Amino acid sequence: MYEKYYGLREAAFNLTPDPSFLYLNQRSKDALNQIMYSIERREGFSVIVGDIGTGKTTLCWALLDRLAPKNVSTAFIQNPMLSEIEILKSILQDLGVRPERPYDGLDPDEIFSTDWMDGMTKKQLLDRLNHFLVARAQEGAFTVLIVDEAQNLSLAILEQLRLLSNLETAKMKLLQIIFVGQLELNSKLNSPVLRQLNQRISVRFQTQTLSPKDTDRYIRHRVAAAGGGTRLNFTGGAIRAIWRYSRGYPRKINLICDRALMEGYQNRTSTITPNLIRNAARVLEGKAERRWQSLLPEEWTRRVIPVAVGFVVLVAIYYFVAHKGLNPLRALNFL
Repeated sequence: MYEKYYGLREAAFNLTPDPSFLYLNQRSKDALNQIMYSIERREGFSVIVGDIGTGKTTLCWALLDRLAPKNVSTAFIQNPMLSEIEILKSILQDLGVRPERPYDGLDPDEIFSTDWMDGMTKKQLLDRLNHFLVARAQEGAFTVLIVDEAQNLSLAILEQLRLLSNLETAKMKLLQIIFVGQLELNSKLNSPVLRQLNQRISVRFQTQTLSPKDTDRYIRHRVAAAGGGTRLNFTGGAIRAIWRYSRGYPRKINLICDRALMEGYQNRTSTITPNLIRNAARVLEGKAERRWQSLLPEEWTRRVIPVAVGFVVLVAIYYFVAHKGLNPLRALNFL
């Protein structure tokens, strides 16, 4: 809505996990490089954890974006609250595994149907997955499974995924698994029953909130990624206010900035000030921008106007009797 006004190609502060908007400080760059290295080395497991709103899912999409040009098959499970059978089907579906017998004469859309997996046992699904992974390995390719919201996985499914990592040839692992989840995932992985899985994790990374300096860089990076926005200017005070209200959580930064840009657009200003940020933050917190704005028109009529009229009448009477040479206090007592 405001993009054209600010000279942006697209919205700079969407909440969607678009990897082109990912801001990487040095710490995040190092972590991403370590994960890519572990994938290329086929080391088994990596774990990314972090608080809500710190950019874990965006990091996943950036990882997928980096893997795309390489000879890698990927599966991205975003809803892991599934049964053991369902998660196997989801993995096969996301990898694009097809039935062994051809679907001659079917519509192309039907070829991608998962109906062929109906009624298959767990062993049959595992065998089909193993055949696919071996075939990809023979082609010189590798397969990566990313599981988002992994803190919701049951201990049984986590153990099942550990067993999937045992799929291998004499020389290499066939499947790399990356768990992404909230901080409680660490506690779950430290469970005694998952000791074998925990020992196989080669890379661990925790996403964190942004510092004030990184908040400034994050905002400018997103504006540049959205097309530049040469008319758009965040003052230093506005950046400090954004960090103060967001505490460096990227999701909160996006919400505050988007709301502030909307208000700036409505006020026809291209300079984002601390006042605009303060109003945006208060609106997002469910608070009125100004106390007087919370009064409805009828409340103004009922509360403010009678008081004002009464005050004006009293002042008029006071000056009238004083002009006539009377004692104003006696006149007021008479009234």
